[in-house]
Amino acid sequence: MEAVLFAIGTMASLLVILVVVHEFGHFAAARAFGVKVLEFGVGFPPRVFGFYTGRTPVALHSNTRFIGLDGPQSLRPGQRVKVGSIEDEELGLVAVEVELHRKRDKDEDPSHFNRPVDHLLWHEGKVRSVSGGSFELADMLYSVNVIPLGGFVRLAGESNPTVPQSLASKGPGPRIIVLAAGALMNALLPLVIFTIMFMLPQEETVGRVAVTEVAAGGAAAQAGIRPGDIFVEANGRPVETLVDLNREVNLNGGSEMGLLLERDGRAERVSVTPGFNAERSRWMVGVAVQLTDTRVESRSRPIWEAVPASFTGTWELLVLLKQTVGGMISQGAAPELSGPIGIAQLTGEVSREGGLVGWLTVGILLSVNLAILNILPFPMLDGGRIVFVVIEWVRRGKRISPEKEGLVHLIGLAVLIGGIIIISANDVARLLEGRNFLGG
Repeated sequence: MEAVLFAIGTMASLLVILVVVHEFGHFAAARAFGVKVLEFGVGFPPRVFGFYTGRTPVALHSNTRFIGLDGPQSLRPGQRVKVGSIEDEELGLVAVEVELHRKRDKDEDPSHFNRPVDHLLWHEGKVRSVSGGSFELADMLYSVNVIPLGGFVRLAGESNPTVPQSLASKGPGPRIIVLAAGALMNALLPLVIFTIMFMLPQEETVGRVAVTEVAAGGAAAQAGIRPGDIFVEANGRPVETLVDLNREVNLNGGSEMGLLLERDGRAERVSVTPGFNAERSRWMVGVAVQLTDTRVESRSRPIWEAVPASFTGTWELLVLLKQTVGGMISQGAAPELSGPIGIAQLTGEVSREGGLVGWLTVGILLSVNLAILNILPFPMLDGGRIVFVVIEWVRRGKRISPEKEGLVHLIGLAVLIGGIIIISANDVARLLEGRNFLGG
């Protein structure tokens, strides 16, 4: 039970961070283009608590309708109100309806409250100040919600261009940027995490990577590698740990790579082409190795070295993902996918073995995958929404109706949920068979 709780805790905390970063991308881009952001939520409803910020000026006029208030003279700082506004070129937002928030009786007819009017901006919050024919409203809600599996940003008029300051009222360019900003943030996050990891002092066991066994007929045997050889360099990069060797082998899988060996005190250069092992889901050259003459070193990099190294690390991670998928396809095997259960176990295992660095490493992997997944042109995902904006641009501004687009996204959601259920069932079967998610 302790292992299960640890796995859930490490995954949930990581997932919240990744999704909040993703949603912050949408939030920042929307604000930059003048789109009204109504709520930034951490987790999914129901709401635990929240607070309103912002200073939105709202003008009043003689036809403003008040519900629960006697009129503009009844407005007071601190009151929570819901406002339906139109936009005037000179006055900005102008209130058509102002409703005082209050608890309602169970038998009360709510039909005269919150009447949906398509062309109005419905925003709510707390009155900050009242001055003559206008008031200032704190209508940006930051909320913390019960279900800790992500987050969301609620924008005004996501599919209705008649709503003031709505997303749908913007041109194709700004909307594409807003929709793509979440995936972009997830793509940039690994750079930040890698930089932090490179700057953190870490004790690392290094030494000489010695060949103990060579598989008959394997790539290493064909290249003339023998037991007792020492790996010095791989593709010009020093080999001081087993990780160094495995990284270079997997980066160069399927391609010829140069190796510098030490054999009986002299240098030997050979070339080898790693082959893919479908059972272990990685590229190999056919040797069993061990680390000898070990020593422990504390390593860290200054920020001016850590930042460029983070770009290299992120790029290599993308190459490794491509290499793994490409290797499995070349062997006629479908890449194994993991759902929430598999991701939780993977996160727990790596975090338990690698501590903070292991947890951050999983964060990098998930962030890259989240960026790639969200930008795919699949309904319900950001990439699928971008497709509809591109179609509108190709049709010279002729939009597909919100009802039809909504139906497509609903179908996409059903397919996604079905896929998650199937993948989760496979995760459970893998657990029952005693297999872990780190291979083997």
